[in-house]
Amino acid sequence: MENNSKVISAIKKYCLKHSGSYEARPFGEYPICYKVMGKIFAQFNPEEKFYKITLKCEPDKANLYRQLYPEIIVRGYHCPPVQQPYWNTINLDAFFDMDMLFQMIDEAYDTVIHKFSKKVKTELLNLSELKFKATDGEDPDFAMLCSRLDNALDEIVGGRFQRNQYEQYNKRDSIHDVILAYREGEPIACGAFKMYDEEHAELKRIYVDASQRKMGLGAELVRRLEAKAKIKGYRWCILETGKPLEAACYMYQKAGYKIIPNYGQYADMPDSICMERKI
Repeated sequence: MENNSKVISAIKKYCLKHSGSYEARPFGEYPICYKVMGKIFAQFNPEEKFYKITLKCEPDKANLYRQLYPEIIVRGYHCPPVQQPYWNTINLDAFFDMDMLFQMIDEAYDTVIHKFSKKVKTELLNLSELKFKATDGEDPDFAMLCSRLDNALDEIVGGRFQRNQYEQYNKRDSIHDVILAYREGEPIACGAFKMYDEEHAELKRIYVDASQRKMGLGAELVRRLEAKAKIKGYRWCILETGKPLEAACYMYQKAGYKIIPNYGQYADMPDSICMERKI
């Protein structure tokens, strides 16, 4: 397979066409990983010196492909020995059948989602109906959703007077990375992060419309924000939430966030809870 931009673009596009898939780079610049519900199904390295793709696979089928394409398809490269039977690495300099490659990508995706619980499969089905868009803090749909978030917080916390001390830390003009979710063209959820320091991205303005909750959308936004922050070189995600926001606290803890001493501007705010997670 010729190593050129057209083929590389086709592989990336095909990986992202799968429902709920998104790009992540948890190991550095390469490989480019493609995830669904936080799980990797493909690892793509487009460099000329290591032009390969590693795909999830059931052990029996993985072994069949290795027999059909000896030395071209091998056990998962760089994978720990215990994981190698479940991954195949394809040498793209020597593999020329794009239809077969796309079939193996489909199988990699199916192998991952097959192991999901019924609850997670239902969440994925619901999330598959949505469109996600990367944007910035100036996006008018983001502004509208932030207004809804502020109104919701006013009701929960007890009014804007109690919350005005937080406003200076939520300015949209300081937020350069935003993800929006749409259903049938209507914005229904948002999440963002901004730079706290060289190693820490601070998650901000995570909101899901009340009519769209209980489908795992908040957790999906967090996963996608973490992936984007990792690509930008951050090692940690931190966030602040309020003690009255029990559902939000539970979601973050379920996603792997741990409570830490209140940082920076929140140090003397007793109603704040600060959390972090290494990404």
